[in-house]
Amino acid sequence: MRHIAAALLFAIAGFAASDREKLLDSIFADFSAPNAPGCAVGVLERGQAAFAKGYGLADLEHRIPISPRSRFYAASIAKQFTALAALIAEREGKWKLDDSIRKYVPELPHYADAITIRRMLDHTAGLRDFLPLWSLRGFSNESVLREDATLRMIVRQKALTFAPGTDQSYSNTGYLLTAIALKRAAGVPLDGYAREKIFAPLGMNASRFQADHGEPVPDRAHGYHRRDGGWKGVDIAFDLIGGGGMYSNVEDMLRWARNFETPTAGNGLLGTLQTPGRLADGRRTPGGYALGIIEKDGTYSHPSAAAGYSTEFIRVPKHGLAVVCLCNAGSASAGALAAKVVSVFTGESAPPVSPAAKPPATEPWQPGETARLAGTYWSEELRTVWELRQRDGRLWLHGDGIPVEIRRGTDGIYRAGLFEIKVVDSGLQAGIGRTSGIEFTRR
Repeated sequence: MRHIAAALLFAIAGFAASDREKLLDSIFADFSAPNAPGCAVGVLERGQAAFAKGYGLADLEHRIPISPRSRFYAASIAKQFTALAALIAEREGKWKLDDSIRKYVPELPHYADAITIRRMLDHTAGLRDFLPLWSLRGFSNESVLREDATLRMIVRQKALTFAPGTDQSYSNTGYLLTAIALKRAAGVPLDGYAREKIFAPLGMNASRFQADHGEPVPDRAHGYHRRDGGWKGVDIAFDLIGGGGMYSNVEDMLRWARNFETPTAGNGLLGTLQTPGRLADGRRTPGGYALGIIEKDGTYSHPSAAAGYSTEFIRVPKHGLAVVCLCNAGSASAGALAAKVVSVFTGESAPPVSPAAKPPATEPWQPGETARLAGTYWSEELRTVWELRQRDGRLWLHGDGIPVEIRRGTDGIYRAGLFEIKVVDSGLQAGIGRTSGIEFTRR
């Protein structure tokens, strides 16, 4: 009878697993086309790999399918590995997280004296994000961005977004500076340090930080965007690591997830890694940002995207669950997909997806307004020229990128695509997203 009961339980479990796989397949149905990019997903449940599967193609040109071994650009998931490397370096006496960044990167302006490595890791440093800065130059996620040029741009910035420790704003600059400082303090580049201290002990042999976008990545899932009715390749070309620059796959990320349950790499430091930071007045960081990980209601995650990639890594300790979702379709929302996978395993509803923000309202130009704004403007911080040109009664921004039409907002702000522009006495102030106050002087 005991043997019959055991066989019955096994059959029920097998049916449940099969039924669950159908639910998971339905979640990724839109990414299972035989001629389109897609996603890889993996689930760790109670320390065991419960699911790992690929959907869609890793390489459209050669029709290579995605598998759990396909390597994706992990985007900002890299931040938690950079942060753990920083913690390990502190334990080894290479530096202290409460050291000023200028101890290791003295070329930064004196306003960085009060910026510590810790404040860079929990985004309370007030540093302008270099990605919006490059965007204002006309560069995109498909442009080649190099460390030396990016550091020079960071050094040229005349101000912080806020005083260190008084607020929180997501900034890739802090993680790039952490990688630069770690190389100087430890004498080893971040990639070598992470391989020795994190990747190798965990058997994450497919994972790496890549500071040269030209190096081949075996088993790469290339990034794609939907354009003009078809898929276009948009592999990222950053030679920057720290906030990104890491490649990994589902199999390795499940090894990383298991490390939180049975620590091998960073044993004794993972609690600090997951503890949200504090502002100078003692308040918890807005949004629960820890060191490369966001904590909310007992769930730890970090969604991210870059060029043709979208990625998410979620841990729900109360359910003994971790989910990784890596997509090479720029239209995918790995965060929303991973949340649905979590709901399949926990029985809890996935959080609703926030509706897309409505574009700001615009209004007609005032008589003579475009003529007054037209002209040439120079930004010393960006080392770039903007030309505002009139054409057919409209105003266009010409910079290093493609021309963009400027529109007049009902709120008194001018907008060129995602750029926000204000008129000031000296000329213009520009910004995008979380970076603002960039000065353009009229010539």
